[in-house]
Amino acid sequence: MMMPSAPHPTSPRPSADLTRVVAWEDRTAWFLFVGALVMFGLSTWVVSTPLPTATVTWTLLVVFVLWVVFIADYLVRLALAAGARRTFVRTRAFDLISLVLPFLRPYLVIVYIWRLPAFRHGSAARLRARYMITMVIFTLLFVYTASWGVWLVERSAPEASITSFGDALFWGFTTISTVGYGDLVPVTVLGRVLAVGLMMGGIAVIGVTSATLISALNESIERRVERNAAMKSAGEVAPDGQ
Repeated sequence: MMMPSAPHPTSPRPSADLTRVVAWEDRTAWFLFVGALVMFGLSTWVVSTPLPTATVTWTLLVVFVLWVVFIADYLVRLALAAGARRTFVRTRAFDLISLVLPFLRPYLVIVYIWRLPAFRHGSAARLRARYMITMVIFTLLFVYTASWGVWLVERSAPEASITSFGDALFWGFTTISTVGYGDLVPVTVLGRVLAVGLMMGGIAVIGVTSATLISALNESIERRVERNAAMKSAGEVAPDGQ
């Protein structure tokens, strides 16, 4: 009876390959996070501000270089994954999608904040902080994307009130915050569809954020009750406010 051949001693295990990927991400996360913020800021600047042609050209060149850097980083991690490439592609699907679809590039900020070593490991409080920061950044990007889309379809429409990107951003934040002054409203069908999407997304974002805050408050109260009970059993009572 033939015995199965042993694996080659130099062949990497999938777990070891993914460990190398995570180690690479830990080393590059801060740089890529800053790069994603710069890309987002420059893209917003070009869209929202009339600029000389030369300035626009150099700004777009910087954005393109950053995009190439992100692509190179993805290819390096894919090469490091070696024997676990299917797992890598599946668990980093948004990386690939955000590189292929240009309008999703700003959301790379969220991808990289999840890889920052300061938030990748740690206590439950640190994990909760990562969720909160992620939700804040996602909300800003969500409003930005919806506002940008509304501005594109509204700016040339007859009787449009949203004619500048600044107006669109103001409308987006008043919409998601449920203030709704009513001075800026979409008049096109597509603009109103995007507005409904922003409203529904705002409900979900507010719900998740509120749940996270309530969870943190409950945990803080439980810790204080347990501390007071322990001090009381030892013959001490914690002063109010401490």
